[in-house]
Amino acid sequence: MGWATGQVRSAGSGPLALAVIGDCGADDQQLHQALTTVRARNWAALTRWPGSYLTIARSGESLAVIGDLACQHCVYLRSEGTGTWWSTSAGALAALDGAPFDPTALAAHLALAQPDVLGHRSLFRAVSRVPTGHLLLITPDGANTIRYEPVDYQPISLPDAAPRVRAALSEAVDTRLDGMRAVSADLAGLDSTTLACLAARRGPVTAVTFADARLRDDDLSYAVRTAAAVPELTHHAVPGRAETVYYSGLDDLSSLPLTDTPNAYAVTAGIKRAVLGAVAERRSATVHFTGAAGDAVLSAPSSYLSDLLRDRRYRRAVAHAHAHARLRHVSPLSVLRRARPASRVGLAGAWLQAATELRDTPRAWMPQAERPVAWAPLLATADWMSREVRHQLAEALDIAAGELLEEPRAAGGVDGPARPGTAGSGYGRFA
Repeated sequence: MGWATGQVRSAGSGPLALAVIGDCGADDQQLHQALTTVRARNWAALTRWPGSYLTIARSGESLAVIGDLACQHCVYLRSEGTGTWWSTSAGALAALDGAPFDPTALAAHLALAQPDVLGHRSLFRAVSRVPTGHLLLITPDGANTIRYEPVDYQPISLPDAAPRVRAALSEAVDTRLDGMRAVSADLAGLDSTTLACLAARRGPVTAVTFADARLRDDDLSYAVRTAAAVPELTHHAVPGRAETVYYSGLDDLSSLPLTDTPNAYAVTAGIKRAVLGAVAERRSATVHFTGAAGDAVLSAPSSYLSDLLRDRRYRRAVAHAHAHARLRHVSPLSVLRRARPASRVGLAGAWLQAATELRDTPRAWMPQAERPVAWAPLLATADWMSREVRHQLAEALDIAAGELLEEPRAAGGVDGPARPGTAGSGYGRFA
């Protein structure tokens, strides 16, 4: 429902069928050739095309539904005696019989910087979520979630990784621009600037920067320098107004989009409307790039320092701590002290530690960037919750730790899709 005709494509032959929904870089011939992959039930191979899309594949009586690693296309399900319903909307499945929301799952969503802690739970009771890196497989025997992405990735050196990242991002941007004549992009941080420059290789790009002195950031100065260096970027600054501030418009919830989960970007909706409004006034784009939370793809989370300490790579950890200290105007010792706790525990142990903290008295407030590095950081919102909710969430964490079958080796790769204000880590491929 609601997709343009060109974003819903399929191929089929007898008992084999394949559909991709969204922005998929495979052409019609590649989709038809992939029916051989469907017959072999090599589901993971169907996720390797560039883009961000939902994959639905059928081989005989087996049906696989696969979202994407960036969680732009989440998959939810609910099983009943008559079969299994699935959707990319948890709200739609809950509406089948008015299933209530799950307060513990909501608490986890708001209190923890790692989104996959409660794995299969959605924010609605009776509705399950297919965890990141898993697919939904429906057979005559029932519905199951199957992991198709590895828990850990093989380490790659920077000289080898850099061209692969560049190629993946370039291919993804080219796929999104296919057939688009007018393009616009945010031009602000590292992430949006990267996308804007990649798009500019293909032709003119209208670049916009939100420029409000109240933010006291350096986005505008870097944007001006970038636009001067890239001729295809036509740069426009969007001035701040009284209503373009954080949290504006939240008093009128009807003006916000209806989503399955609370969206952290709702707090910047007023700013985003101003930026997109400037693009719309010029009628200059049919596609707009934004780098929201993309820093997590292009830079390493601070938790990698904990991994260096765990692997006893002390010399490199100290050298990197000095670099982080210069950047943040703190001492290298304080950087290492923040990283040390997470180097002494695994993921399950970290969840148990978080549960212990939740049962204790709420912590005194301090900036998140000054708290110790953690596998599953507790956000300030955890300290604002009632004692009852904190204890319910602690119990859920205890259960999750006991049920964890595969622990990732590195803390730097478990954070999942990043959220504003957290030091998240992206996954290993790019949409």
